Amino acid sequence: MSSRFGNKTVISAALLGGFLAGCASAPKTTVVHPLAQSANMAAIAGIHSWLDRKSRAARSLNASGDITVDQNGESNSASFTLKSKRLDASGNRIDSLGIEVMGPFGINVARFLASPQEYKFYDILHGQTLSGPTDTHSLEALTHLQGISLEDMSDIIYGLVRIDTDANDSVKFYSDNDLHHALIIRVPGVSTTALDFEGALPTDSSSGNLTLVRYQRWNGVPESITTTPPDIAVHFAEPMRVNGVSIPQHIEANAGENKLTLEYDHVDINPSSLVVRIKMP
Repeated sequence: MSSRFGNKTVISAALLGGFLAGCASAPKTTVVHPLAQSANMAAIAGIHSWLDRKSRAARSLNASGDITVDQNGESNSASFTLKSKRLDASGNRIDSLGIEVMGPFGINVARFLASPQEYKFYDILHGQTLSGPTDTHSLEALTHLQGISLEDMSDIIYGLVRIDTDANDSVKFYSDNDLHHALIIRVPGVSTTALDFEGALPTDSSSGNLTLVRYQRWNGVPESITTTPPDIAVHFAEPMRVNGVSIPQHIEANAGENKLTLEYDHVDINPSSLVVRIKMP
């Protein structure tokens, strides 16, 4: 977390900071399956359609579970509740996110609230508040992560990562039958994204049975995606279907020697009534 928290090592800052920072984490090494061949254009179009359909289907989320942060040789655990709105009824992005972290006996110790316009972070135990505009500069200052956005944070908690490209980007897809790998290099050397999928490749938005299992991102172009630690890396596991939408129950991220683990024990996708608003506790 930012040094504005001082030298206090408190569970509220560590856990919620770990949630924010861990979602853009970097393991020391990565393991990539050997990739046999470039996928054909039909497979590429099918993956795009599948991602678009899945992204449109996940509009809001009400979830709870356990969060564990392993940092500097210490491990802290707590429970959390999460409310998120990604899309409005017309499919437009309206990212709003609310996270509460509870310590022993269910005592609220931290709260993070964000909309596209502003964010607030409350260290409730110590009466500290941080706030500011929800832009990349502010989120970088808060999380110490380059290029992190509210949309990135929102998509990660759903197990979603979009492939937004333009004519200047280099996009390659590979497949070894069991694992499918997408590599996007944004020109000129802005960033590199790698996505790993498991399952049957789709031919259109309604076919196939894919699961996103890993997301990595480098700022710039790495010398090698197998040896250069990414700036952002997230692993997704134990997918389940809720209201027709697949979501991972287990999300794990590593940042150097640090590790963040989220375990959902309750998930409600697209609940009929969900309010996420920024206000004081």
